[in-house]
Amino acid sequence: MARTSSLCPAIAFLLLVLVATSPAASRATKASPPRLLDLTYTYNVDAPTMPSLRAFNMTTIVKGVQDEGYWLEMNEFCSAEHSGTHVDAPVHFSRTSWPVNAIPLDRLWRLPGVVIDVQDQVSTSKDKNYAIPVSDLEAWESRHGAIPDGAVVFLRTGWGAKSRDLDEYSGVDQHGTLNFPGLSKEAGTWLATYGARKGLSKGVVGVGIDTSSVDVGSSTNYEAHSIMYSHNVYGIENVANMDQLPITNFLVTVMPMKIGGGSGGPSRVIAELLDESPSSASRDL
Repeated sequence: MARTSSLCPAIAFLLLVLVATSPAASRATKASPPRLLDLTYTYNVDAPTMPSLRAFNMTTIVKGVQDEGYWLEMNEFCSAEHSGTHVDAPVHFSRTSWPVNAIPLDRLWRLPGVVIDVQDQVSTSKDKNYAIPVSDLEAWESRHGAIPDGAVVFLRTGWGAKSRDLDEYSGVDQHGTLNFPGLSKEAGTWLATYGARKGLSKGVVGVGIDTSSVDVGSSTNYEAHSIMYSHNVYGIENVANMDQLPITNFLVTVMPMKIGGGSGGPSRVIAELLDESPSSASRDL
C-alpha cells in the first residue's frame, strides 16, 4: 500500500502534463480576443445631431502643468440628450414607459444583433423619406430566419455615409424640413409586437438606425417612435460604422448614460463579431 501511494503523485503529475499539453488546451490558451466594432460617433462638434437640438460643446476648464509640477486637464460639456450616437428611452414618446435609467440591464448587455439591409431600396427610391415597409422585414425573415429573442435590430439604410456633411445627413431643405429614411408605422408595429406574435419572452428589445431618427425625416407625428416605445422597445439613433456589421452572428452591448428620469442619453454601442460571422461587406440582397 505504501508503494502504491508513493506512485500517486507521479501519476497525477504525468496526467496534469498530458492535459496541459493537449491540443484542446493549446487552442484554449491561444484563443483569439473578441473582435469588437465600435458603433459610436465620437462626441465632438461634428457628432450628428438634429438641427433643432443643442449640439455637443466642450469647454476647457484647466489644461497645463500646475505650480506644484503635475499635469492637470479638465473640461465641462453641454449637450442635448439626443445628440450623437444615443439611446431613445421608451419614455421619450410614451409617458408610462421606461426612462433611460430604468431600462433593464438584460436588455442592454451582450444581446443578439441582426442587420436588416435596405440600402438598395433607399438608393433606388425617388423619395428621400423612404418609409421601410413590413415587406422589407418579412423578406429578411424569409431569407435569414426568425429574429432571436431579446435581439437588437439594426436598420442599415446607407445614410451613415453622409455623416461628414451634417446638412446632407439631415437632408434639411429650404423649408427647414428634414429628409431621410426611417420606419413606416406598420414596420414599427411589426417590430414592437414581434415577441407577442412569436410567443417569445422579450421579442425585439431595441431598434438601431444609421440616421437621426427611427421615423422618416419628414415625419410630423412620429408614429414608429410612439408604437415601439409604448412597448418598451428603445431606439438607438445615429449608429456609426453600420456598414461594417454582418447581417447576423454578432452580439451588441448598449451603454447609455444613466440619467435619472432621462428621455434618452449619449451611448457607447459596441458589437462583438462572432467567429462564424459572414463578411461584413455582404448585403441582404
